[in-house]
Amino acid sequence: MFPSSPNIKLTFLKLANTPDSIGNRTLILTSSKEVIGINLSVTSKEYYESKKTDIRIDVAVKIQSFLYDGSRHALIDSKVYKLERNYISGQFIELYFVETKIKKGDIDGFIG
Repeated sequence: MFPSSPNIKLTFLKLANTPDSIGNRTLILTSSKEVIGINLSVTSKEYYESKKTDIRIDVAVKIQSFLYDGSRHALIDSKVYKLERNYISGQFIELYFVETKIKKGDIDGFIG
């Protein structure tokens, strides 16, 4: 495997947090999009910055910019992650994710 070749599959999730008939908040999947990207190492600088802000970056991925649809969540290796920040670098965008406590079963309309 070459260092800059795609090596991670992720599914972007657009989720709506809406109340159900009795007022409980429910996560509803409004759209999903599967893409392939390049798994990046979380650098030591990123690690130390995350300790300062109390936000631990768990996964960093680089994809082509046109593939990103603005989703704030992604499914990677059967875990739901929240997008913490992104960085546009030419034709690529770097996405930095934090693992959430959301389970696939918690999302209404999720199949897979």
